[in-house]
This record gives sequence, C-alpha cells and structure tokens, in this order.
Amino acid sequence: MIDMAPWVELVVDVVDDLHLDPRNVRLELPVTAAEPDIMADLFTNEKAFDLAQNIVRAGFFTHEMPVVVRRDRLLVVVEGNRRVAALKAIQNPYLAPGYQARLAKLAQELDPEQRARLRTIRVKCAPNEDDANQLVAALHTGHQRVAWTPNRQSAFFQALIDAGKTAEQLIAEYPTIDVRKFIVRSGILNLFRNVTYKNLTLKDYVSRRNFPISTLARLYENPDFLAIVQINIEASKARVTLKGPKRRFALLAEKIIGDIATKYIDTQKLNSTKSDFYRSYLNELRDLVDTSERSETADDESVSDPTGSTSGTSPRTKTGRPSSQTGSTTTAKPAQASGEGTTTSSAKDPEGEAEKTGEAKKPSTPRKAYLSMSGLEVPSGFPYAIHMTFKELSEVNIQRFPNATLDLIRTFLEKCIKAYAESINEEIKKTSNDGKGFVYLSQCLDWLEEHVKTTKRTAFIQVINKVKSGRLGGYVPSMDHLNAVNHNHHIFATADEVRDCWNTIHGLLKVILKP
Repeated sequence: MIDMAPWVELVVDVVDDLHLDPRNVRLELPVTAAEPDIMADLFTNEKAFDLAQNIVRAGFFTHEMPVVVRRDRLLVVVEGNRRVAALKAIQNPYLAPGYQARLAKLAQELDPEQRARLRTIRVKCAPNEDDANQLVAALHTGHQRVAWTPNRQSAFFQALIDAGKTAEQLIAEYPTIDVRKFIVRSGILNLFRNVTYKNLTLKDYVSRRNFPISTLARLYENPDFLAIVQINIEASKARVTLKGPKRRFALLAEKIIGDIATKYIDTQKLNSTKSDFYRSYLNELRDLVDTSERSETADDESVSDPTGSTSGTSPRTKTGRPSSQTGSTTTAKPAQASGEGTTTSSAKDPEGEAEKTGEAKKPSTPRKAYLSMSGLEVPSGFPYAIHMTFKELSEVNIQRFPNATLDLIRTFLEKCIKAYAESINEEIKKTSNDGKGFVYLSQCLDWLEEHVKTTKRTAFIQVINKVKSGRLGGYVPSMDHLNAVNHNHHIFATADEVRDCWNTIHGLLKVILKP
C-alpha cells in the first residue's frame, strides 16, 4: 500500500523550478532528450494544447497535484507532465514553437493576475524514485485513472528492467499489479521489433506506440502458437526467449505483422482459439514453416526434377488464401523470404551426348516460382484493392497456379492504369465508348498509349503496342492472349507464358506505379 501522507508538499514556479521527465513512458524519446523536445512531443502527440485550452477556460484543478522527485538536485515531474507542459506554455508560448501563435492568442484570454496565479502551483514530492514509480504504476496500470495503452504499460516495466531491476524484484515491489503479464508482453514485442524485416514498413509499423499488441496477445497466449514460432515463456520469471532459429522466426514475423497491418487478423477474428478461422490461421503458419523447410532442403540437395514440379511453393490453406509473409501493401517478395521456390528440370540430352562424353547430366537453370516485384511499389494514394492485388501477385506460385497468375496480372494491369489516370485527374471513360459503359483493358491501353506520347515517354509506346497486339515479339504477352485465358474455355496458360507476360509489362508497370 502506498502512503502519500508523509510526502512533502512544495510550492513551485512551473517555469523555473520544474523539469519535464525524459523517462516518461508516455514519450518515445531518448532518456537524454532535452526539454524542448519533450515539450514538442507532448504538444504534437499527447494533446497538451487541448489541455492548455481547458486550463485557460475552465481553470486549473488542484484536486490532484503533480508529483515530482529530486533527481540530480532537480525537481523532475514524474506524474503530471502534460499539465506542467501546458502551464509552462501558457506562461511562455515560445516553449512550444509549433503552437506559439495559438498559445499566445489563448493566453490573451487571461488577465495578468490570472496568468500570474497559474505560474505558481503545489506539487507532491516523492521521497525516492522507487516510491514515485510505484505511484505512477498504480495510477496507469490499475483502475484509478484511465489506463495507459497496453504498449505503454509494458514499456513502463521494461524501462525499470532496462534500468537494472529484475523481474522478480518488480513482482515483489508491485503486488497489486500483474507485473508478469506486462513484462511478458514487452518481451514478445521486443522479439518482433528486433526482426530484420524485408519490408521496412513493417519494422516501422510494429515499433509504433499504437501498434495493436492485443491482436498479437491473442496468439502468444496460446501454447499452440508458441510451439509454432518456438517462443518459450517462463511464467514464474516472466521470461521470454526464442528457441528456434532467427531466420525461421523472421519468416513468421514477416507474415504475422503483415497480417495485423492489413487487418487480415485482429482481435475479433482471433476471438476464440476454437474457431475455424483461428485454427486455419495456425495452419497457415505451420504450412509456411513446412514449405520454407522443404524449399531449403531442395535447394541444399540441388535435386533435378524431370517433371518440372515445384519445390518451396507458397502454401495454400483451407480457406484457399495464399500464405502471406508480409501482409504489406507495398513492395514485398514473400517467396524469396522463405527460400524462393524453384523448378529444377533436367536439361535435354539429345542423342545421348552426355553418355557419349562420359559427362554427368547437369540440371537446367532453376526457374523462379514467383514473380519478380523488384522496383515496383504501389503508391499510397492508390485504392486499397490494388494494394491487395499486388500482395496476392507477390505470393502466388507461378508453377502451381499459372492460369490464376495470368488472370491476376491482367486484372492488376487494368486496375493500375485506371488508378493512374485517376491520380492525374483524367477519366478514361471520356476518351472511349463515347463516355458510356464500362472501361475495358483495351480502352485503358489506348489511353495509356496517348498519354505516354503526350508526356514524351515514347520508349513505352512499343511495349504498349506489344501488349495490345502481340505483333512485336510474340502472342503470349498480348491483350488478346490475356483475354483468351480469361474467357476462352479451350485456352490455358503455362508458367513460362506467365513469366514472358510479366517480363513484358514489368517496365510499363514501373511507369504507372511511379508517376
């Protein structure tokens, strides 16, 4: 039980006597952060201006005093940093440069006497850091006040561990708080944050203060999930360790964090470990690991497969959804992250030449089982549907699903051209079909051809013509062939045709996706 009765009350000047706390877990700043940086963060991210406005118009309520502790002979605010920052800015708007004009105007609503009264306040002084920390923890991880976010709650105890405390000490010092839960949560977050993601946006996403840790908790609280990702949690010591290889965990982390980012998984979908979706998702993770391990084994053995079958393909699940490894709406090549699936077909040996020379047969060069997404990135302003189509294209296995891949390429090309036109405020419909009816791929290509002529990117005219007619180097990459695979029940696509088509339009997509 915390007894604040003996704590000393001090009357202080908010500008001259009080110092904001760089260790405040509300912030995501270095512990060496200067006070101007702390002020900027509180006003930018923690709505300190709104609080200053409330203080000016409704008054500064003294029923709860800020709490300070003496640190290096300074009075440092450990509870009430937002209030103190707001009071400082009311006295000196220049302390919050981005809000200076608004603060100056706000301060004019006070007469000089009212403003002067807000400069001097009462604070409680904690006898030491440990007592101050216990109070802050009780307020923000309990129920006496609106709690910090789960991430901030965990960060509080992680900061104490980083400062030298052990989990056992914290468990003993905070008997009314489920410290183990917060330390485990922080340990799990650290594992996922320390992964070297192929998709850098995922690294930023999992490091955000508002990352939905509750979704991740629905997984790591399940022993079946822990077995798949090979994480060990010692409940008694609140210790989290990774048992499996880092490369294996990175592969799974790329998928899991990506799936959270795209909301493929959330707390509602993972609400019950017995639900079909939950079980199916765990199967996706298992399939991802199994496929990666099979692919690595095949690569190590360099086995030649005369049937042209695929090793290391992207897993499919009961839901029919390809296993995502990044879940990202930007450039990503999940298949490569798992040891890119390849086809190793035996080279032809006409007239038994190898036998005559006594040389061993050499396998042909492995063919990539996934499309190369190098240099492609869907602009953030493009519709979400295009981001998702791009994601599927990056994951689909060409060898196993050539027809589905080619159909998706056609869809992606058409949608990208339409989105590109929209992004530059042009409407393809007005240039075709007399402005009536639907816009098809042919109209999109016609518009794009005129557009590259107008913008003097004439090098792409031949590429567009090749797609439109196939007359510049083969029928396979043409619009007619794409349409035939889509509509003609006698036509089908092969993996090599998919590669040819993709190689033809790859450069064109760079133009469309990077206007």
